[in-house]
Amino acid sequence: MKSRLLTISFILVIAIPVLIFGQGFSLDNSTSSTQRSALLANLKYGQVETEQDSFVFVYEKSPGRAFLLSVIIPGAGEFYAGAKWRALIFASIEVSSWVMRSQYEKKGDRIERQYKRYADEHWDLGRWFRSGLTNESCGLEGSHSIWVYYDGQEYMANDSLNEYIPGYLDLASEIQSVKTHEFYENIGKYDQFACGWNDFDSTLTDTVLMSPFRDKYLTDRYECNQALKMATNFVTAIMFNHLISAFDAIIAAKGYSSEEKKYSWNLGLITDYRYRNPLRGVRLSVAF
Repeated sequence: MKSRLLTISFILVIAIPVLIFGQGFSLDNSTSSTQRSALLANLKYGQVETEQDSFVFVYEKSPGRAFLLSVIIPGAGEFYAGAKWRALIFASIEVSSWVMRSQYEKKGDRIERQYKRYADEHWDLGRWFRSGLTNESCGLEGSHSIWVYYDGQEYMANDSLNEYIPGYLDLASEIQSVKTHEFYENIGKYDQFACGWNDFDSTLTDTVLMSPFRDKYLTDRYECNQALKMATNFVTAIMFNHLISAFDAIIAAKGYSSEEKKYSWNLGLITDYRYRNPLRGVRLSVAF
């Protein structure tokens, strides 16, 4: 009994909308003679098909969402908007930029450790003290200075050092250089510290007091700075890649919408009133 009731209910649910919307013709007084004749002819000679109900869905992409996605991950907004080749380009730039930044940063750090170790081996504070006494272009007197550590205190190594540490020449082996970034920069950059290099010739009177050790040290520092500069350049490239990709994603999203890419789902009910049950089938078509 329940099964029969369910069957009848199902038929009514299907049949009522079909009778109301699917037939498309009615034999009332408002029906024209032409429509009435066409209906009778169809009933006599063939099937009557209702007009298809079309449901068209336009999948538009949000420019704001595309922008946000590409700001976070370059290429993600383009992929969301359907521009997959552009997404691949921006994603490739992002990955390669991070890889190159890492490589140059590692190279810069490696060379930095290398030149610092080289300076520790070939630049001597005591030699700088002593050689400065016989060379006017080198020594404590000058526009630059370094810091030294002695007996728990830090002192600036300039022409007043003897006031802070009396007899500092005799105590040179006990005085330690404070190895800051400024220290490693000054000993290579300025002639004032040239006489601290172990291969320095105290008889030199040239304007530029260069020695092979100092020259190699400066070369290593230059290569280090160039590597770190390239790492910074790739960071800049990464920032621009995020920004350009974000705005390109907006264009891609708008382009997707303006191209009116539609997916049409067409649904039609087939009816034939020669039968007691006029519903004879369903027609479904999808257009891309």
